[in-house]
Amino acid sequence: MKLKLLRGLKDIKENFSYHTDTPVSEIALEIKNKKIGAVPIVDNANKLIGIVSERDIVTKMVVEARDADLTTAKDIMTTDIISAHLEDDLEKTIGVMKNKNIRHMPVTDENGTLTDFFSIRDFLNAEMNYNSQISQKHKNVVRYQIIASGLLILAVFAGLFLDFFDKKYIVMILSVVFLIIGITSVLTIRTTRDKSDDY
Repeated sequence: MKLKLLRGLKDIKENFSYHTDTPVSEIALEIKNKKIGAVPIVDNANKLIGIVSERDIVTKMVVEARDADLTTAKDIMTTDIISAHLEDDLEKTIGVMKNKNIRHMPVTDENGTLTDFFSIRDFLNAEMNYNSQISQKHKNVVRYQIIASGLLILAVFAGLFLDFFDKKYIVMILSVVFLIIGITSVLTIRTTRDKSDDY
């Protein structure tokens, strides 16, 4: 599953960012109103240059007793940033976030321009949605296999009842039918799994 599929699953759909000269008071208010934990900081070309998180505000503002109206994003932002790309794998990105103990992942293009900003909650929503889709696909496979198996067996017994073929061949015919069912089941499950991997 690629990161770009998170776009439709985000809690907050719009992308937003701030500049280095934005007062911390404005950022703190936005964090409170949107119920988020961090915001990206960009330059005039929309290139990612930092992140201001709740942790930054607490450790660099509250502890040091700075004035939130006079302090800007540049003064407290974290500049050692880990970012991802839209074509990156979801699970690998989550692994990086866990290893680095970060809860937000900015996404940039090849030029370093900010394109998206995801929170750990967005990733969890994507995982739940993905697992739900896979579960439903597996249920569909089982349902189709039961129906197909039932129809083939009914066809065999209908043929016997109507004397479409000699009864002495019943074992061989049933063996062929169940072989077809088995092969079809394996191929269908494999196809479903391969399609799931494309996510």
